Amino acid sequence: MDASLGALRQRLLEMRAWDSSGTTFDNRVRESLNTALDRMAGDVPEALIPAQETVVLLADSKSGDNNLKINSTADSLVLKITDTAGVVLGNVVSADVTARSWYTDTYKSDGTWDGLMHIEITDSNGITHRRQSREWFVLNDTAQVTIDRPWPNSTDTLMTFRIYQPELFVHDDVMEVLEPARVYNSTRQQVWAIDTGGAYRQDMTDFQGNSKGTPYRLWRGRHFQLPAPRQVPAVGPRSTAKGHTATPSNPWVGPEQQGDFRFCFTYVWGKRDDSVNVAPGGLTGGLRDPLFESAPSPVSGVFSHTANPSSQILIQTTNIDAMTGFGDSTTTRHAKSGMRIRIYVARDKVKTGATKAAYDRVEAAGIFYLLAEIEPTVMPIIGKHASYVWDGSATPDYHRPLKHSTGYFAYSVFPHQDARYELDFRTLKLPTKFVDDQDTAPIQRDSVPALLELALYYMSLNDGVDQQGAQLHLTRYNELAMRYRLNYANPGRVVEPVPIGGHYRRSRFGTFSNAT
Repeated sequence: MDASLGALRQRLLEMRAWDSSGTTFDNRVRESLNTALDRMAGDVPEALIPAQETVVLLADSKSGDNNLKINSTADSLVLKITDTAGVVLGNVVSADVTARSWYTDTYKSDGTWDGLMHIEITDSNGITHRRQSREWFVLNDTAQVTIDRPWPNSTDTLMTFRIYQPELFVHDDVMEVLEPARVYNSTRQQVWAIDTGGAYRQDMTDFQGNSKGTPYRLWRGRHFQLPAPRQVPAVGPRSTAKGHTATPSNPWVGPEQQGDFRFCFTYVWGKRDDSVNVAPGGLTGGLRDPLFESAPSPVSGVFSHTANPSSQILIQTTNIDAMTGFGDSTTTRHAKSGMRIRIYVARDKVKTGATKAAYDRVEAAGIFYLLAEIEPTVMPIIGKHASYVWDGSATPDYHRPLKHSTGYFAYSVFPHQDARYELDFRTLKLPTKFVDDQDTAPIQRDSVPALLELALYYMSLNDGVDQQGAQLHLTRYNELAMRYRLNYANPGRVVEPVPIGGHYRRSRFGTFSNAT
């Protein structure tokens, strides 16, 4: 059975002998189907088609293993790493060889560690302080990091430390991690879920890296969400920018065709490991997905090339660096908040008859796709912070549509990872909402009748005069949902026993033979 929005709506109308009265009615049907889809995901998660997800666990870096020390600075939000003699690691002549090796081979200033890695620092009094990193960077040959809370003074030097990843993160649309997860290496170690309370009762939480190995237990912890931008992006022709005349001196280039566009933006922090979660195409080909992404800003008004022919588009966002205390150019922390901005564009119309565009047969579906990722302090035009100029040469990334992020769940593992590991999960995710008629529900096809009955229940409620019909559809839905669960679920929650290590090993003794 076709599970696309258009097919489901048509089937729903046929079941009630209704006719569409136009866009408003179709939108009501769509929202009823979306509501039904969300409820069904909670009632009958077995109806969802499982998704695949890969996350990476990174190994610890300890100062004592690498001849390193960490030092406070005049900027209370900045710490710097040196060798044990206080020599900066970029000094190729004087820095300790082991420390230099860590600096060149292990240290990550490309966003991989941003937000993900935490630091345990032991001061001269033997007190251990914990900080979350914001951004790891190199300045004047010095490995440095901005932190989430100020260091109490500027005089602490040559302290010992541990850099570690305490958690892994998945989008909070992941309803369940289907056990077991698996470590992708020669051990093929299985990682089984355990309840959070049980993990704490058994003292499985990491403490200063004193229990390390290949993980075999996993549990869900805290929820985290980046605050969303509240300001509408300012959008207009580049000709209105400071230093430009009314006539565009920098025309639209293409190959993206002119048209009508709307824009929004998000805040992002950190980057996923470069072995997974990499955008495959478009302008952003090779651009790594962020560790965290906020919900989007309000959507801009329409920019039309009909009113602004052949004009480049100036998109101005919010300078999150300045808002969070990282905008003062006289400080070391300047522009090192760890935050970046992703700009998304939706095309509503293709301008016909326009020149200088090879891509004139493109979708105008009004769907937001990733256009660019910028640093908040970038100024493509004088006086325009946190802005981006689009001249049509950048192609929106079809593989990266806007996702309305509602946050992330943190998961912890036991034992704490002693090396880099990739974990492969099968997950059940909340289904993506229907938008266009071609959108297809990620559910098992034999569960579609239950979805239709539940959608009809909500449509009958919205009608306001068919409460009896609503209850009839709800009763039919409950019967279908129960039947589906009996066929596919495991109501008794019976699981196969496994060794404590989580992985069976099979051995065969001798060979098969046929006695004659």
